[in-house]
Amino acid sequence: MVLSVALYVSVALILDFRTLSFNGDAVARMANGFYVLYSRDPHLAAIGFVWNPLQSLLDIVPLLFKDLWPALASHDMAGSLVSVVAMVGAVHQIRAALQEWGVRRGPRLVMTVLFAVNPMILLYSGNGMSEALYLFTLVATTRYLSRWLRHDDLRSLVYAAVALGLCYLARNEAVLPAFLAALLVLKASYSRGTGDIRARTMGALTDGIIFVMPFVTAFVGWAVSSYVITGQFFAQFSSQYGTSAQIAAGGGSGQRFPLGTELRLEGHALEYLAPLLVIIAVAAVVVARRRRDPLVLVPIAVVGGGLVFDLAGYLTSSIIWSFRYVIATVPLEVLLVGVLLAATREQMTEMAQASAGSGSSADVPQRMREPTRRWRPWMVSAAGIAAAVVALGPSVPATAAGMFNPTVGIEELQELGYVFHHPLTEADRNDKQHFATIQSISRYLARLRLPEGDVLVDDSSGCVPEIITTVPDPRIFMIPNDRDFERSLADPLTFDVHYVMVPPSTGLNVNTATNKLYPTLYDTGAGFADEVHQFPARGLCPAFRLYRVVGHPPT
Repeated sequence: MVLSVALYVSVALILDFRTLSFNGDAVARMANGFYVLYSRDPHLAAIGFVWNPLQSLLDIVPLLFKDLWPALASHDMAGSLVSVVAMVGAVHQIRAALQEWGVRRGPRLVMTVLFAVNPMILLYSGNGMSEALYLFTLVATTRYLSRWLRHDDLRSLVYAAVALGLCYLARNEAVLPAFLAALLVLKASYSRGTGDIRARTMGALTDGIIFVMPFVTAFVGWAVSSYVITGQFFAQFSSQYGTSAQIAAGGGSGQRFPLGTELRLEGHALEYLAPLLVIIAVAAVVVARRRRDPLVLVPIAVVGGGLVFDLAGYLTSSIIWSFRYVIATVPLEVLLVGVLLAATREQMTEMAQASAGSGSSADVPQRMREPTRRWRPWMVSAAGIAAAVVALGPSVPATAAGMFNPTVGIEELQELGYVFHHPLTEADRNDKQHFATIQSISRYLARLRLPEGDVLVDDSSGCVPEIITTVPDPRIFMIPNDRDFERSLADPLTFDVHYVMVPPSTGLNVNTATNKLYPTLYDTGAGFADEVHQFPARGLCPAFRLYRVVGHPPT
């Protein structure tokens, strides 16, 4: 674990300080936590309801020390540190699950390393996105649910339930794993129950309720909180800033393609992340069937459920395309190979009995001694290592190729293209100047020495969260997270707002509050504002115009 900490911290430092490569969504998530502490109207609801809150909530912890280390906000180091801890946790859960399944030490170490150094895992271990938290909670759910399935351990069922509830607070993908895993719990509990049908049914329902209760609490609690504050149960879908609105605006990677093209895109993405996934999955199912061991159902239901949720979401236009949405393929492949190399339940029981004895050969069951005479332990480990390398090794270079495929790895190419390409393409040069553009806008606004709440801006626009978290005094901004934003937007001058910063009403920016209420503001000032300065479109930032409010909006 120490090596994974060192590796992932190094990745975070390189991304945040050497290459200055930032994912806009990662900064926006960190900014939601930032607003809770440092906006002009700090309050918990400022965290927003468009994204699930866990990443932003955890980002608040390192952000408490922003005054000691401003880079925690200005360089998104707060988000990166959370990603580091979560991905280290995911590596630990992979290793622990394989150990509990009886995978020998050599293959277990190789499989853990191949997971840890997968290029997508490396990138998302340090860029501040929620993928690390998602994988950590998803794999933890798999580990503890597997332990319950094999040992009927109530504590493990509770651990799995809590991990799944946290998974939903990190990502919506937890919905399908919750449903599939709940069915698995009900079936397993009923099958091994004792007594008549009624007793077995009640036992299964009890286990099922224990398992789903944390998920249901997280699901309902977050929806009700959103409704009380915003009037919408699921703002991430139904609000003007939600996914549906983004897709309708047709911006960025929200462009839709024919169904056949979308299926091929998903197939290529899976092939890049796990070239041998189909073969491995079929082999795992066949081996599990021969062993009569339901262990394989757990990673398929939990990790595979999260993967299917995103694949189906893209095909039904519920989400826009992103390579990171299928990142669960990486741990799924590793866990399925783990199922192939796992000891059977009988072997686990016999090994436990042997380890509890005196250690003499007389205490080891006869059928455990006989294979040892034919296959020495090092030979079994060597065979397992070879199988792990053959099955998982190709995914490492293949994943890297997918990340640099402009059709598949759109976000990844923006973050890393200008780091690895030689010579740089025009897109690379544009991406490379992104952070310099942010700093230029922040320096200009800082020179104005504006009072609190003097600049009204919608922080859903690209680059605005990065601008807010890099200026010396973020309280100069009036943003939608502030409780008095709506009234200030309706009549800025009355409420002492003297500037409005607005992007052009194109692409995703048609959904900003400023452009919705004042469609002509960017072009003409909407009859109540005079242009002061224009920030040209550079990097990944749209153009912005800064207007000074000189009157009241026309009625």
